[in-house]
Amino acid sequence: MELRLLDLPRDLRPLGEMLCDTFQYPENPQWSVQTDEKEEISHMLKTFRRIWPLIRIAQVLAPSLRDMFRGYAAIEDNKIVGVTIVQRHGTTNAWVVGTVGVLPGYRRRGIARAAIEKSLELMREHGAKKTWLGVINGNTPAQRLYESLGFDVYDATTDYSLSDPALPSLSLFPTGFSISRLPRSDWMTRLALEEQIVPKGARQFEPIEKGRFHHPLVLRLLMPLLNFVQRVKEEEYAVRRESDGRVIARCKYSASLRGKGVNGISVRLDPEHPDLAAPLVALMLHKVVSQSPRLRVEFGIPRWMPAVGEAAESLGFEKRVEYLKMGLVL
Repeated sequence: MELRLLDLPRDLRPLGEMLCDTFQYPENPQWSVQTDEKEEISHMLKTFRRIWPLIRIAQVLAPSLRDMFRGYAAIEDNKIVGVTIVQRHGTTNAWVVGTVGVLPGYRRRGIARAAIEKSLELMREHGAKKTWLGVINGNTPAQRLYESLGFDVYDATTDYSLSDPALPSLSLFPTGFSISRLPRSDWMTRLALEEQIVPKGARQFEPIEKGRFHHPLVLRLLMPLLNFVQRVKEEEYAVRRESDGRVIARCKYSASLRGKGVNGISVRLDPEHPDLAAPLVALMLHKVVSQSPRLRVEFGIPRWMPAVGEAAESLGFEKRVEYLKMGLVL
């Protein structure tokens, strides 16, 4: 078995095929990559291949972007049988282990451990001080592997799913609050809200600092192009308290305009204002279904925002899988 650095863009095509075959769980089908997600992954990787020359230019202009797609591929039988994909969290010294996968026929041979250990070395070489990853709650073998490498659970996020969504009725917005579009360039509002709402225990491996939110100009210019090529529409909003102008929530939707793939919404809400959960979830669902009807809608909610989870369930969202967040000081 050969373990080598990812070679992009050459590895993009085989990675797409390998990942869809890897994340299948016959005993827990709700964990598996769904058909619409397979289409989404395939389309995204094709888009990356098409615009890779522009990505390379962006990496020259903004060195931090060189760390957005690193990792190792395990090669056997002339194919990728295992992979780790890691990336720097903005320009901070924290990194994310975004993907760890081994094809079913090649498991229990130490491939995942070897690839993770090499990736940890790579992150240290690039100045990383801490890292984190997500593991399905209930995937005991994976969790035990991460624990043996020194990772500890520090937070959790639940993925909700809504199939065949109907256009919801919009709830009355509570008086005393206003909502407006949040520009991509307004990193200070995002930073201030996260500092305000994220519990101490949930932020120890995900730094709330400027480098996580203040993206390089070239990336802010590249993202709209990426969305255009993928035919994705995104809009983000900020909710402010009118009495003092304080931002107490931000929410976003991402709609596939191709009629394929999946849609997504997100809500980041100050837990001190649970009464805003229902109208914000309904508003984002209304917007995404208006733009892209019929597609399944995904919604990830951290465990410290219970009011948002309750609002999602009231609109028909069902819990799909819980991801434990595990962190490691390097």
